[in-house]
Amino acid sequence: MEMFLGQFLALLTAACWAQNSIIYSYIGKRVSSQTVAHVRLWIALPLILAVHLLFTGVLYPTGLSLQTYIYLYSSGLVGFFIADLLIFYAFVDLGPRETLVIMTSSPIFSALLTWIFLGEALTLMQFGGVVVTISGVMWVIYEDRRSSTSPKKHYARGVLIAFGGSLTQAIGMVLAKGGMADQVHPVSANTLRITAGLIGLVIYALMRKQFIQDFVKLKNIRLALLLASAAFVGPVLGIILTLAAFSLVPVGVATALSQLSPVLLLPVERFFLKKRIRPGAVLGTLTAISGAVILFLF
Repeated sequence: MEMFLGQFLALLTAACWAQNSIIYSYIGKRVSSQTVAHVRLWIALPLILAVHLLFTGVLYPTGLSLQTYIYLYSSGLVGFFIADLLIFYAFVDLGPRETLVIMTSSPIFSALLTWIFLGEALTLMQFGGVVVTISGVMWVIYEDRRSSTSPKKHYARGVLIAFGGSLTQAIGMVLAKGGMADQVHPVSANTLRITAGLIGLVIYALMRKQFIQDFVKLKNIRLALLLASAAFVGPVLGIILTLAAFSLVPVGVATALSQLSPVLLLPVERFFLKKRIRPGAVLGTLTAISGAVILFLF
């Protein structure tokens, strides 16, 4: 039952990332990736503090071991600062779906890192499910790229940045897994991670001399409300779901399922954005779902 619950939470995480990718790409093209990454955590921090108070009865996590704080603060710096900056840059250069398909390499990085540092190995069937899931999602985006008319001048840069985001995201998640070894509540872990990420982004904004300007750029109420919704769904809800899933299933399994976001974007584009979906993209979707089924069953 725990395995099933963890996998279900990972799928809900994929839905959160799908929503986030659309909104961050849209806003990032109108302001900047750096602004989006910075301001959203100012929105997310009070939200996660309120959630933490609701779930634990205290405003901020206390009484944890020094090792736990080091792991989780480090995870936040890597995940919410470095990784997210890279991913948001890639959203602007490549677009949401193409960035997300490259992010499907994150399960491979996660599995290798947890095997090396935490001794957590996938079973043969689980590894097969990861491979099938990633193959299906990559097929979907390959078909999308064939019909794309977007400019290619930043494509290579975007690909490299997206792979950097994938690797650093995996490092952040493995650090979070290590920090939760003492049965830390997922909400507490995420509160510490967001705090560290925000500190990193504030220092970065000050170095860019854009601290105030980042907020001024979002004076448009519509953009601000969109960013607020994404800040709750992504850094708060999505990461809580991810960390809860990590506490129930292997990191590689949870990460693979959470990478189904590009597949979830297909019906959105077909029925809401009225884009034509290539048959190959549909077959890729079925392949990715098959991989997810393997992960559920084994």
